[in-house]
Amino acid sequence: MTLSVENSIFTITLSAISTVALALLMLMLGQKIKNHAKFLQAYCIPAPVIGGVLFAIFNLILHQTGAAEIVMNTTYQSDMQNLFFTSVGFTATFALMKKGGNRLVKYFVMAAILAVLQGAVGVLVAKGIGAEEWLGIMCGPAALSGGHGNAAAFGEMLDLMGHNATVVGMAAATFGLVTGGFFGGPIAERLIRKKNLTPATSLDATLVAEGKEDTNAKPVTGAAIFSHVALMATLLAVGLLFKSLIKEAFNLSLPDYAVPAVLACLTANLNERTHWFDVNPAIMSGLQDFTLGVFLSLAMVSLKLWQLIDLAIPMIVILVIGLVVTLLYIYFFVFPICGKDYDAAIMCAGMTGHGLGASPTGFANMDSVSKKYGRSEISYLCVTVVGGILMDWVLLIVNTTLVNLFG
Repeated sequence: MTLSVENSIFTITLSAISTVALALLMLMLGQKIKNHAKFLQAYCIPAPVIGGVLFAIFNLILHQTGAAEIVMNTTYQSDMQNLFFTSVGFTATFALMKKGGNRLVKYFVMAAILAVLQGAVGVLVAKGIGAEEWLGIMCGPAALSGGHGNAAAFGEMLDLMGHNATVVGMAAATFGLVTGGFFGGPIAERLIRKKNLTPATSLDATLVAEGKEDTNAKPVTGAAIFSHVALMATLLAVGLLFKSLIKEAFNLSLPDYAVPAVLACLTANLNERTHWFDVNPAIMSGLQDFTLGVFLSLAMVSLKLWQLIDLAIPMIVILVIGLVVTLLYIYFFVFPICGKDYDAAIMCAGMTGHGLGASPTGFANMDSVSKKYGRSEISYLCVTVVGGILMDWVLLIVNTTLVNLFG
């Protein structure tokens, strides 16, 4: 960490590890506040969102008043995201996918329809208020279902067409990340209370019980933690190598976590037959909690909320209408079609996260609800496979089509 004065503004430059330390402090602060705020517990707002948004508001005040500038190094953000998806992929066995069966297919179809719906709403609203159609794309699936990664990629395409799309897309994705984190828990909470749902009413109830039994069966030791982290890091490294080879051979761009997650899934299924690695569910769960918490905390504390202040009125109109349509779609259509049970309610929390911002936000939403009511393995599987992998292909098709039609 260094202190300096640049352009008459006091500047705090954080190193990568200092930024992680700040993010973890905000995570702990968020958890502390949540423990003492009943309404935050009632609506299952994730702790990283609470602490992160508070710091983002503080940073906004510093920026707007010119009191100070905080420069962060979020190098470890992508590493934590990639490790998280690798560890989640390692839990996605074919046996579990088979158990998900119909539910997994329905969730995928509903998520794909949501992306198309966001595109249609974005373009139609843009036309309706007299704005350019590309604005509707960047405030629609490119930023909402797509998140910052897709917003940057398709923003660059539209920039080459003469639009200032990347800045718009990143601001819209920030809006989606924040709203996805705030509304996911409350939607699931309302469904669970209104429909009187519990894990016992879930089709996945036996699987949840089995998972809890396994978690308590094996001791957590230092050597076991080391071996699990070493395996996930190795799978991530090899997966990233394969990703670069795929890029060179086929000129195909994939998210960093996509190939490692698939490789981890294949390795886990091989392990199901050979039992060469002794998997401890408690350690895997802890590794996922840690990497997700660090990633989301880093994403939230580094939010530049002044980008939202600079949004033009048309952008705000498109984003708000897109948000309302997304939430209504998830509540009134996704929940009944995906089963009308506890699993479906948890899925709604997950889809709110990745349908408005990013898959890790969906996991944080589900974690927040699950810690209060109970875990749903099928829901985690659906969000992992659909939100983390399959939707990237859907968004590639949807956003490319929209850019070519309306860019």
